[in-house]
Amino acid sequence: MIYLWGALLFLHIIASQVLGAKLILYTDNDSYGRKGETKIWYIALGEPAFGSFSDLKAPTQFYILTPKGEKERLPLLRREFFDPWFNQKRIGYETRVSPRENGDYILCFEGDEILTLRGTLQKPSAKAFFHVGESGAWDRLCGFELEIKPLTRPYGLRAGALFWGQVLYYGEPLSEAEVEVERLRKKLNPFALPKDSTGEINIPLMKKTTKIDERGYFVVNFEEEGWWSISVRIPRGVKTYGNQQFNYELQTSLWIYVFDPSSSSPKRRKF
Repeated sequence: MIYLWGALLFLHIIASQVLGAKLILYTDNDSYGRKGETKIWYIALGEPAFGSFSDLKAPTQFYILTPKGEKERLPLLRREFFDPWFNQKRIGYETRVSPRENGDYILCFEGDEILTLRGTLQKPSAKAFFHVGESGAWDRLCGFELEIKPLTRPYGLRAGALFWGQVLYYGEPLSEAEVEVERLRKKLNPFALPKDSTGEINIPLMKKTTKIDERGYFVVNFEEEGWWSISVRIPRGVKTYGNQQFNYELQTSLWIYVFDPSSSSPKRRKF
């Protein structure tokens, strides 16, 4: 019965707010690694701020850009993620990365088209930077149709830091869009969500938004330690899926790990 209430609560949130699933990309600790050592990255689909997961089809594109700019296909292994809202295990993936040289790597994932709970057809993408030993070209792009270009180095950030970026559509600055920022809360208790003064779930506290300027620039900040997503979603007309037509949209996320500001040296936190 308790999980039925959790499912009903989540559906109420979906009905009252414009939410959408995202590709979730993270590790057990941070985005740092060492040459020759293997690091596991997890890929899932869901609502990061609410710790909710959905089944994920295998991504259509999954590769890593090396410090030299070479594209290498990543191996994917199927794994399960637990969704506390519906008390179910969900399908996701993991990939193991063993860097052969120092520098900055970019993990790039493009998902298959999905039907969202909002009734739209969405094509998601996500990327994260893997820092190994020394800084490199951390502003390089995966080449997504819709993509966020970091103008602040996307690693080595502490809670409270400002982050500057630019939204691009086919490599050109987008002039109108809303950026959403949220922290991955993998161990969230559905019955302990923050409330506002009216007694409702304080969704704006969990999912922050800002608008880009006419050249696609935006500035956001991160309030806590952990994995954060910066996401953009834009409409792109109507597309046929099966025997029906749906509003079609592109959605992309940039994943960044933020360190605890109270420690003298960045410590690795396990979620």
